[in-house]
Amino acid sequence: MGFFSWNCRGCEHPLLSHWVTNNTNAWMESAVVIEPEGSVLVGLYDGYGRVGGRQVNYDLNNPGCWHRACWESAGKPADYSPSARSDDQGFFFGPGDHDMHEPDLGRKEG
Repeated sequence: MGFFSWNCRGCEHPLLSHWVTNNTNAWMESAVVIEPEGSVLVGLYDGYGRVGGRQVNYDLNNPGCWHRACWESAGKPADYSPSARSDDQGFFFGPGDHDMHEPDLGRKEG
């Protein structure tokens, strides 16, 4: 299977892999995935359905996907709600389409 991805429940941009990120959007590789049965995966998305080296379970339903920064900004929700599959597969997009800076709402230093 080729590249594919899901959209973040926070910002609605796809989880991205190191194959397509740049200095602006590299933070979009760091993901939190809540699977339908409640498992939570945290790690880097590889572009092929694995987070932190573990295959995401999407046999029956799409997982609930977040960029880690969006998840933290949203208060680290633990509820399962499916994410839409990314139309551009998190890979086939134009220059600048996903160039957004990491959100910092709700974060505190220290």
